[in-house]
Amino acid sequence: MKISVDDYKKFVTNKLLEHDVTEEHAGIVTEILLYADSRGIPSHGVLRLPHYIERLKHQSIKSNPSLQYNRINDVITQLNGDDGLGHIVAKYAMDEAISIAHKKGIGVVSVHKTSHSGAVGYYAKMAAEKNMIGLIFTQADALVAPYGGKEAYLGANPIAFGSPTGKDFPMVLDISTSKVSFGKVMIEKEKGNKIPKDWGLNDQGVATDNPSDVVALQPMGGAKGYGLAILVDILSGVLAGTNTGRDIEPMYKDLTKPRNLGQFFLVINPSFFGTSESFINSMASMVSSLQGCAPQEGFDKVSIPGERANLKEKDVLENGIEITDEQYEFLIS
Repeated sequence: MKISVDDYKKFVTNKLLEHDVTEEHAGIVTEILLYADSRGIPSHGVLRLPHYIERLKHQSIKSNPSLQYNRINDVITQLNGDDGLGHIVAKYAMDEAISIAHKKGIGVVSVHKTSHSGAVGYYAKMAAEKNMIGLIFTQADALVAPYGGKEAYLGANPIAFGSPTGKDFPMVLDISTSKVSFGKVMIEKEKGNKIPKDWGLNDQGVATDNPSDVVALQPMGGAKGYGLAILVDILSGVLAGTNTGRDIEPMYKDLTKPRNLGQFFLVINPSFFGTSESFINSMASMVSSLQGCAPQEGFDKVSIPGERANLKEKDVLENGIEITDEQYEFLIS
């Protein structure tokens, strides 16, 4: 069913307020869930809200965390998220990284004691909207087998970056380091479909086309995705002093245990490498050149990361947002 964006915001915000989340924080979480749902990432939108509510009830996510900043030097800050909603912690971490980069050219924030923060492209977009480059790395619990391995060890460990383009929308890339998300496997299972054999492994560590048998995902691009997943765990986990790999607290098992996830935020201010104007002009030229490339058969044009999502978002904001009947019932209950 389709509801207006205003109703979406009202319903989601009220649901969070019911569980003692502050009005400011509820508004932030709502905005980030809306970002995901409006840009074609429903796996990280309101679909996740019941889970966050359950963790708030079990107090493994705190409704009113006390964020603690440890400013190591002029460019590096450590942020203790105090087991708050991950969206809040990530938003404040990116705000801090942008503030540092504005003054010093580079801003780095290492986060620990946080939780699932939704679509990380949102935070990359924050930097891009300030005419800066943003990079985000975040941990996830073990769902992906290492390249050549038979069982899950790494998380899907997403990476996102954002950059201004000199156009009317920023460049935003938000990818996991697994071949596909586990959600896509479950969708094909519900449809009764087989899946490509390079998506997942069964409990014997053998590639399978049966989605019901998948116990571990395979890394994106084989050894390349595996290496990137390790990089994410190093930057967001080892540096932050959190658990890594199989030692990360699973998202959906014991809801009484905080997850203590780590994240890494890096913001680069192009004006320290020349001028902001020259950077944006060069980006605009590059984007125009990319979009001007001849498309392959089956494509109407060459797009840049975030372009199609931006068009979808505009349509949703004007015409309303699709949610399931079950999601609607949860929101109004």
